[in-house]
Amino acid sequence: MRILVIEDDKELLYAVETILKVEGYKVDTALSVHSAKSMLTENKYDLVITDIMLPYFGGFDLVDEAKKNGDKVPVIVITGMDEEILSNTITFAEKCITKPFGKQELLDAVNSLLNK
Repeated sequence: MRILVIEDDKELLYAVETILKVEGYKVDTALSVHSAKSMLTENKYDLVITDIMLPYFGGFDLVDEAKKNGDKVPVIVITGMDEEILSNTITFAEKCITKPFGKQELLDAVNSLLNK
């Protein structure tokens, strides 16, 4: 299973990447929406995990890109936004995880969407 993770916080990106790789997932990472968009056009992913509050272009644009090619790739949003705001604005993601989150919360969300 191949996962794309987009997060502008390098430490969090590395932590998520490490957790997923230890579990046996193939993981590509991007620090920006610009990088992630090109990766989405060049590769097929089983799951996209993205922050919403990203510099220059928001994660909303990225999710549109992930969904528009018809692959119906599931999306997990990781964000520091308030949960009430999330429930009203993020209807396009299959799962939402609020920061800070733990290893098990991340793995539960990933595994549920990848049927592991």
